[in-house]
Amino acid sequence: MTIMRLRGLLLAAAGFGLLFAGGSSQASVLYATGFEAPTFTTGLLAGQDGWAEYPAPSAAVQVEDEFAFAGSQAVDVVPSLSAGQDGAYLAVSTTAPVVVQSAEIYLASSTTQSEWQFAALGANLTGFAGGIDVFADNSIEVITPGLPIISTTWTRDTWVDVTLTLDYATQEFDVALNGVTIASDEPFCGDNGSCLGENVPAYADGFFDSFGPATSGGITGVNDIGFMDNYSVSSVPELSTWAMLTLGFAGLGFLAHRKRAAIAAA
Repeated sequence: MTIMRLRGLLLAAAGFGLLFAGGSSQASVLYATGFEAPTFTTGLLAGQDGWAEYPAPSAAVQVEDEFAFAGSQAVDVVPSLSAGQDGAYLAVSTTAPVVVQSAEIYLASSTTQSEWQFAALGANLTGFAGGIDVFADNSIEVITPGLPIISTTWTRDTWVDVTLTLDYATQEFDVALNGVTIASDEPFCGDNGSCLGENVPAYADGFFDSFGPATSGGITGVNDIGFMDNYSVSSVPELSTWAMLTLGFAGLGFLAHRKRAAIAAA
């Protein structure tokens, strides 16, 4: 059998595997919001629809109705109103093997910019699965062992769709901006400090925050602002490749049997 024919059969089998698996491989939305009324009202975000603020509720993180990606409301984070790291987080517990966390993020440019973070963590904000940091110079750091700076830079003053795809079976994650993958198969960070790759057993918290005037690399007097809209968390009950291929070959065999039966009956 030629390599091309084998490849074709494998692709066909995988396709039939997906068909026979039906909806089991489809993403299931665990939480989604555009921060709109009546669920949300303008003012402090903490306490609304399960959202909390780290380290404590304050004017630095609010629902506002003056600037949004869609609809009329979004969340803003104002670093100048915080004493240090400050942001919004939501607990959505799941044991799904693959979790997708996404949001529209807008970072406004300013004369003195702070560091920003979009990340997924374990329970009680302990144990980083993965995410990104955006520095004052718009460089992007991937929250993975070694904390690498990648070639892609952040574009300020525009909405950017940020998507984290987190695989808790392999303990790896991908990052995409506006649908373009900028980092893939990155090991989970593991801890909240030096990123040594410890196991993060399950998804729990999504976090959007600023490092504020006290902790943004010694920068003081920051005057930028960040916005978040259309936040969602989805689970993907992943069917293993070989299980999918087994289903697929079974489907191909069933079709071949029907074809032979039809020819015999003709």
